[in-house]
Amino acid sequence: MDKSAVIKKYNLNRKQIDLIDSYILKLTKSNQIHNLVGPSTINIAWDRHINDSLQLSEFILKKNASIIDFGTGAGLPGVILYIFGYTNILLIDSKMKKINFIKEFSQEQNLEIKTICTRVEKIKNQKFDFIICRAFAPLLKLLHYSRFFNKKNTSLLFLKGRSVKKEIQDAKKSFSFEYDLYPSQSEGDGYVLKINKYKKL
Repeated sequence: MDKSAVIKKYNLNRKQIDLIDSYILKLTKSNQIHNLVGPSTINIAWDRHINDSLQLSEFILKKNASIIDFGTGAGLPGVILYIFGYTNILLIDSKMKKINFIKEFSQEQNLEIKTICTRVEKIKNQKFDFIICRAFAPLLKLLHYSRFFNKKNTSLLFLKGRSVKKEIQDAKKSFSFEYDLYPSQSEGDGYVLKINKYKKL
């Protein structure tokens, strides 16, 4: 999906488009030094990164929902969802260069994006409506991490690759959960995995 199609699909306004353009420009420059995302994805960033991130908005209907983004990397999907209007979002990554990239972008654009540089398992006493992540860890590990952040009705939304069905099988040996699987709307044979009512066996 090209830039104009993504703009139309999500009805992005001028400010959002400008912020996303600035983000992609910064990502392109920083990636030459820090390798934040796969180099081959930069030229198709509007599909592979922006569309891929924004498709989660179709599952998070309230813009004030509390969200945690595990292993956010360069801020995907967290930064893009923030630009789209989800401001109650916490971005976590254990690599300082990635958190610094997000902090620099936030300061340059005068945004208040909440970030923490730490490992997910070190965060205590925080609960969220949605737990999201992209290409961070196998599903079994994600479910273990998610237990520390879930409320009664927390939903998990994970952007997953083509091995997702095997990951679900593996995770079912240790957890019971309800799930829905949706083909990703961006190129690359990915999926959106939505999980509810999960508990350790």
